[in-house]
Amino acid sequence: MDTQTDTNAPDTDLHTAVMAALATVDDPEMGENLVDLGVVGEVRIDGASVAVTLIPTSATCPMADVMVDDALSAVQRACPPGTAVDVQMDWDTEWSPERLAPALRARFGW
Repeated sequence: MDTQTDTNAPDTDLHTAVMAALATVDDPEMGENLVDLGVVGEVRIDGASVAVTLIPTSATCPMADVMVDDALSAVQRACPPGTAVDVQMDWDTEWSPERLAPALRARFGW
């Protein structure tokens, strides 16, 4: 997972909060959280803005809009008031089972 944040403590704390929020969002088809599924491509924090990029598990992911909306809501709840939050789907990056959390990869048999 490629995540970037500034090195100062408030941004580090916000990055942790954003990742925790994303871990509460389940992929509607897989029933597993976005972090363990490895669909969180990048979290970028720049002052009072947070940008999250998600990687779809398939090129035709029919639930992509739901994933983006759910992730946006979760991240907005985790951020301080006034934080601009943007969540986008990265259709150019290919997801693979290697992105799964080890425990989930073992459970799926990959």
